[in-house]
Amino acid sequence: MFNADDFARLQFLEGRWKGEAPDGTPFYEEYDRPEPSVFRSRRFTDATFSEHTDGSTITLKDGEVVSQWGEFTWRAAGIDGDSASFDPVNAPSHFSWHRIDDMTLEARQRWTADGKEQRYTITMTRIAND
Repeated sequence: MFNADDFARLQFLEGRWKGEAPDGTPFYEEYDRPEPSVFRSRRFTDATFSEHTDGSTITLKDGEVVSQWGEFTWRAAGIDGDSASFDPVNAPSHFSWHRIDDMTLEARQRWTADGKEQRYTITMTRIAND
């Protein structure tokens, strides 16, 4: 069970970030909190952040923190001031965020393929707001 204070600990995600996809393509993400019980993630193709191509939400409702991206859903397993981990409800993988420092965020994913656990980490760098 999570409460509003737990949910607020996700504030380390807020801001604009640049990362590199597994295929080497750069991407840009923005995390904001449009409502007290909603964090929103939007992905952009370039650093202008003018047109988003994809997005997801993280919501707090009835003591659960749920991440939704398209048809996939995850439930928070743990949240603290520097990290958050999510287990799949109907999704192919586990994922977590880890704040390395004020300018660096890691997104980690793990899944099973052919009976073997797979892992991937994406490092994102904070983009200063003008």
